Amino acid sequence: MRYRIPRYLNEQVRFVGLQSDEFIIVLLSFYFCAIFRFQWMVLLLNLSMVAAFVWLNRNFPRGFIRHVAYFSGFYKFAHYPEFFANRFVE
Repeated sequence: MRYRIPRYLNEQVRFVGLQSDEFIIVLLSFYFCAIFRFQWMVLLLNLSMVAAFVWLNRNFPRGFIRHVAYFSGFYKFAHYPEFFANRFVE
């Protein structure tokens, strides 16, 4: 039995044409729509959010969404200095 090394080692796993994190977002939006019994407003909102996430994920570098969340104040990087720190004590 031969073992084949993957061609692109850093590439994420793809499932149904979506990357793993995109596929999880699609599943979560489906479950969220199921909770609200597929009302048209919730369905449109979820579809637009999934489309925006996929577009941002494919057109910007890795970590872009996390950095936007950081600058908006929704996320904090652990073990890193604050953005405006200009003096560091080692």
